[in-house]
Amino acid sequence: MGDLREATDVVEIKNPSTLKMKFNYGMSENGKIITKTRSYSHLKPTAKGVDVFNVAQALESLQQHSVIEVIKQDNTSLNS
Repeated sequence: MGDLREATDVVEIKNPSTLKMKFNYGMSENGKIITKTRSYSHLKPTAKGVDVFNVAQALESLQQHSVIEVIKQDNTSLNS
């Protein structure tokens, strides 16, 4: 990475993804929504968004708090 020349070809390596679920934990004294995020790592990088979302819905049914947001965070390494 110390070389300042411009890369002409880059290899993308897909690493495991992460499912993040943001939960509503109620209201604070100031009237702001309290949120907490849970992360589930080591998802297959080839997992489709619809499949990850369906897993999140199944996990939500086991939770006490409602889900505000579902995020699939992909992780890709770049090499020249």
